[in-house]
Amino acid sequence: MKIVIGEIKENEVICEAEDVTLRLPRRLFPPKIHVGDIADYADGTVEIWDLDRQIEEEQLSMFFHMMV
Repeated sequence: MKIVIGEIKENEVICEAEDVTLRLPRRLFPPKIHVGDIADYADGTVEIWDLDRQIEEEQLSMFFHMMV
């Protein structure tokens, strides 16, 4: 599932998915994460998208919003 990092606390990270807010343990994430980063979450593991993939996702989202 695709998640977006919303808030970073000392022991947990609050993330937004399509229809749910998740509170995940901080230990699942790499040391350097930022609010707004996009990641995949599955089976208790988190994989942060690289910057190029995040930019591409944002550009596609903006394109589709302009088309509507």
